[in-house]
Amino acid sequence: MGGETSASHETAPVSHDAASAFRLELTGAILAGGHSSRFGSNKALFAPDGETLIGKAADLLRPLVRELLVSASHANTAAYAFLELDIVEDQHPDCGPLGGLEALLDRCSTPWLIILTCDMPYVDGEALRTMMSHAQQKGDRIGQGALPRAIAWQRSDGSVSPFPLLIERSALSVVRSRMSSDHRSMKGLLGALDTYYILAPFDRLLSNVNRPEDWKTNQTPPR
Repeated sequence: MGGETSASHETAPVSHDAASAFRLELTGAILAGGHSSRFGSNKALFAPDGETLIGKAADLLRPLVRELLVSASHANTAAYAFLELDIVEDQHPDCGPLGGLEALLDRCSTPWLIILTCDMPYVDGEALRTMMSHAQQKGDRIGQGALPRAIAWQRSDGSVSPFPLLIERSALSVVRSRMSSDHRSMKGLLGALDTYYILAPFDRLLSNVNRPEDWKTNQTPPR
């Protein structure tokens, strides 16, 4: 590992049981602070089948975490009140996902934080439990006092996805350092953390809904 382009990975899913998966103490978070400029409206509130995308993400995370947070801009906090979750506003507005991550890690009350964006319809509970299992296995081998760690996904072509992301709370110092030096790339952060990558079972696991028409496209079965 080490560096932005190098990665360790295994093919998902891995074998694990519920007991090992739930040994991690987790805070969950949903990133919903983007401008949705390509979508034309707040895509977190898009509800093509009667449930908002952000509501789906919340339902996915709730069974796995001790606490659930929403990262949002000040302008959107009222829009997410229906979730009845704590809203965490960016400490440095308009700094992209890294700014949201900084605020979430600062607010996080557990050793690990797992983060979803609200626009990835193929991410499911099995994918999240796989990430948790890999983190637990690595933690058991490495022990306490290791450098901050993160778990993310890799596509078949070697490209990586910053989200979903499972990251240690202790990575906050690295995030703050990169924010202060104006290095705001999420992929750059993953390289700095020597992230462990899991090979996605199919690339569309990591696909996004950037426009309303993408939702219909994403409903066809993956290959």
